[in-house]
Amino acid sequence: MLFNSNVIKNEIKEKIKEVEKENNVKLSTTQKIVLSTNGPLSSVLNALFGEVHLFTLKQRFEKANKDVAEKVDVEEGEEVHHREIIVHKHGRPLMYALSYLPKSRCSEGIIEDLVGEKLVLGKIIRKHRIETFREITDITIEKATPTLKELFQTNEKMLTREYVMIHDGKILVWTKESYPLSYFTDEV
Repeated sequence: MLFNSNVIKNEIKEKIKEVEKENNVKLSTTQKIVLSTNGPLSSVLNALFGEVHLFTLKQRFEKANKDVAEKVDVEEGEEVHHREIIVHKHGRPLMYALSYLPKSRCSEGIIEDLVGEKLVLGKIIRKHRIETFREITDITIEKATPTLKELFQTNEKMLTREYVMIHDGKILVWTKESYPLSYFTDEV
């Protein structure tokens, strides 16, 4: 039986094709899944590698500069939580993430969990039963920063994705995740 149907437009698939063409690379199926999932990446990494762990590199409250204020849609100078983490397996870094959360959009309980617990942001938000949706805003291949070169012990380029978590029509979290281009090939 044939169905009369419409094509489902997939903007993320198109963005991945664009990134592949611009960088003359062919990403693996696993890399495409990791880049395009709109759920927590830690769940995907757990499925691929077994139990993974979080290590907080840096976290603090700071005044948003112009760039950060634009990312989370707040006024410049508003207080945001800056967090940098590594998700790892037995000390091997799998993914680096940088996140910003406007303090004004966080409950006291979320702030306590951010500072006190070793949880990924998705688990903190789920713990507090905050309904959000993720919107992937960019996928790129970038030159490694000095921090990423040191953490991953490589000079290779990094696959990155940026996304926002939206709650009540406002950005609750902006995140950028990065990992070496050689990671997450189909030979996991």
